[in-house]
Amino acid sequence: MRWGWCLSIFMLMVLHGFYHNLQNRIGTYLWNQMKNKQLPPTQCAAIRHAILHKSLKRIKAQTFRKYMNDLQKCPWKYKESAHNLLRLQFGSCCDAVHRLVVTQENTPLGLQMQYETNPKNVTIDETIFKMLPQVSPFSSKPLDTCAIVGNGGILQNSFCGREIDKADYVFRFNLPPMTITDDIGTKADIVSANPSIFSSKFHKLYERRRPFIDLVKDYNSAMILLPAFSYKHNMDVSFRVLHTIQDFDLPNKVIFFHPGYLRNISMYWRKKGLKVKRLSTGLMLVSAAIELCKKITLYGFWPFSQDPEGHNIPHHYYDNKVPKPGFHSMPEEFYFYTKMHFNGVLHLKVGHCS
Repeated sequence: MRWGWCLSIFMLMVLHGFYHNLQNRIGTYLWNQMKNKQLPPTQCAAIRHAILHKSLKRIKAQTFRKYMNDLQKCPWKYKESAHNLLRLQFGSCCDAVHRLVVTQENTPLGLQMQYETNPKNVTIDETIFKMLPQVSPFSSKPLDTCAIVGNGGILQNSFCGREIDKADYVFRFNLPPMTITDDIGTKADIVSANPSIFSSKFHKLYERRRPFIDLVKDYNSAMILLPAFSYKHNMDVSFRVLHTIQDFDLPNKVIFFHPGYLRNISMYWRKKGLKVKRLSTGLMLVSAAIELCKKITLYGFWPFSQDPEGHNIPHHYYDNKVPKPGFHSMPEEFYFYTKMHFNGVLHLKVGHCS
């Protein structure tokens, strides 16, 4: 009887897994069937006009979700001229190619470098200077196809993993768990990390460091990008990240955002009307990618608690922890992504991949 009961439970679990997988596949098939039904050009033009000429505050949430649903049924075409124009603007103000990260070339020994967020300086002494790469890792040649992968719950059941992994270069954010690989892919070339993560998850790397190392191994040889010089209190933990990677002899390089680049890119977006306490790392690196990459696709950028069809979704694909209110403005940032999508600068993926 006991074995029969266990066998019944096992069969129910197998059937539940099969049913759940079948539901996902049917959902993906229906999405692709719906997505392949292109909207009439006049309707696509009307959506494009609304996105490009109205502010987010003038569009109701339900209407905006419908726009995003319809966006996937409108043809998208890369426009090199629009991309080049924006690349020139970013290059003029910020120069991600040479100044996205702090290097020995752009930050000489003995320099008094200003922090990003206050007028105080840090002296680039010999210890710090030796931590820096000689030149920017992005100064050699433009990257070809880039996938920028946000952590939004919109990625769940998206089946975008294979498409993401086809990109030549993959950006990721805040040390995300590489769990649902069918949806998020396996590839990473650069991953950002907010120093607060090391406080909340890894005891500032003062105690056991193995959990952090095990996580880093999921990214293979990806570079780890930290805002060490944004705030004075970020420096010590950022330097411990670098030393920990070196102590465990991992292939990952640890690099630091240049505070001058972050100040300049923040000023650029403020002039465009995005007045927030601080830009998200997502917008910082999307802006950089416009300079660094020939073609860009965004995945997992969706800041709302409901998907375009009105279904509830978690904030992240791995948890439902929402950020502190008033620090970033994700919906407004996302609205700028939609504008760049309709202008042909980048391709914004929302929902399932084919």
